[in-house]
Amino acid sequence: MSAQLSIFGGEVTERQRRKDEPKGYAKPPGSGPAGETCGTCAHAVKVRGGRRAYWKCAVIRHRWTHGPGTDIRLKTPACSMWAAAPGGAATGGKETI
Repeated sequence: MSAQLSIFGGEVTERQRRKDEPKGYAKPPGSGPAGETCGTCAHAVKVRGGRRAYWKCAVIRHRWTHGPGTDIRLKTPACSMWAAAPGGAATGGKETI
């Protein structure tokens, strides 16, 4: 099989896909207190979208999208912006429409 050439005469190589970096977190996950998770953080917010609910980080509310790109997982290790939630549990009472 011969190499494929670009319009400029150079050899076309297969593009390397960039690994998906989490974009829903204020800081890198795991940079916060040991043993804490996003689920125990005061910034975890449940956002209603149709019949479903999605968890997002309130610290980066200005970057929220209407898709899964800015969702967070409650089991993810806490970031350095972690703050204790009242009662130490996920803030299920905070909802955004």
